[in-house]
Amino acid sequence: MDLFILIAVLLFALLIGLPLPFGLGAAALATLVYLGDVPLTVVPQRLVAGINSFAFMAIPFFLLVGNVMNAAGITRRIIELSNALVGHLPGGLAQVNVVSSMFFGGISGSATADTASIGSILIPAMKKEGYDPEFAVAVTACSSTCGPIIPPSITMIIYGVMANVSITQLFLAGYLPGLLLGFGLLVVSIIISKQRKYPVYPRASIADIGRAFASASGAVVLPFLILGGLLTGIFTVTEAAAIAAAYAILVGLFVYGELKLRDLPQILYVTAVRSGTLMTVAGAALVFAWVLTYIEVPQTIAEAIFSVTKNPLLILLLLNLLFLFVGMFMEAKAAMLILLPVILPVLPEVGIDLIHFGVVVVFNLLVGLVTPPVGLCLNLAAKLGNVPLSRAAIASMPFILVQIVVLIIITYVPSFVLWLPSLGR
Repeated sequence: MDLFILIAVLLFALLIGLPLPFGLGAAALATLVYLGDVPLTVVPQRLVAGINSFAFMAIPFFLLVGNVMNAAGITRRIIELSNALVGHLPGGLAQVNVVSSMFFGGISGSATADTASIGSILIPAMKKEGYDPEFAVAVTACSSTCGPIIPPSITMIIYGVMANVSITQLFLAGYLPGLLLGFGLLVVSIIISKQRKYPVYPRASIADIGRAFASASGAVVLPFLILGGLLTGIFTVTEAAAIAAAYAILVGLFVYGELKLRDLPQILYVTAVRSGTLMTVAGAALVFAWVLTYIEVPQTIAEAIFSVTKNPLLILLLLNLLFLFVGMFMEAKAAMLILLPVILPVLPEVGIDLIHFGVVVVFNLLVGLVTPPVGLCLNLAAKLGNVPLSRAAIASMPFILVQIVVLIIITYVPSFVLWLPSLGR
């Protein structure tokens, strides 16, 4: 009965449109009232204890980096550099879109920010040059999913706190899968562009590439600064986030000169609002997770899974199918915050590495960013391109197939995911 109350209240709250953190909190509170043997003061205590984490401090800093990038003209310079590098390939602007997203993901770690920033520039440009609008939307939305997997990644920070694993190791584990995804999307985009004879830019000269690189060098250095610091152990993820934010502000103010001091209050305000939203969701979810553990739901789920199979390969297959399905209907962070407390306690018992599984989970949920009906990135890109969601979804299918292939590789070849973290130990 306690589990029924927990789930029923949560579903009712979501159905009436109550914001997720209030729904999670209401479900946890209702269950504790029903049980009657736990003081309700545990709710605010667990909420504060849940987000009182040094690792969570990285989230507002990485959000700040993304906001500063847009104000400082960094996004535009990344696009110009990408154009110099791959604009000569078939469907030049499509390839620029993918490469720009890979660069952007290595700086901001937010897929929706990538879609909004790059899509607002490249979708109109692609339509103007004769690209099918639904293709322009599909490329933008699917390439933006590199953001949550190529570090820094806000989603990985949340997973790391919930699973109590090294976020540095998670970040390092995300690089190779993210690059593999990006190159896979490039290949598909080139094939489609050749078939449809999309426009090609002239090959940039070495001098042109050098100028573009020099112009964007302030932005390009940032991912390598983060990676180098994490690999060498010079700083933690949170320290890396703070350094990245300070670096982006200094570059915007004094190198590019497009960021003005008068812009900072508004940038800080927007960052604070978004950070507060994320922290509220995380805190409520951690209270919800504590209640799940208290009523022994993870133990029950573990027994149910073990009654079917103890084979880690089959368990990973079942969990992949679960997260892919849930990702179609629920925002990525919300799905992770609700499901992980039930699933994580099971994994060590069957020998599944939590770092490896973290990358698998994040990758599963990034697929959900481009699959209807929720598909946040696909919806946003479709609005930017003024394209019906159904047409955008059909155009995305070849790119989603690439995502699924990469997901299979990282699920069943854990050494591919864990090689880079092994160098940082």
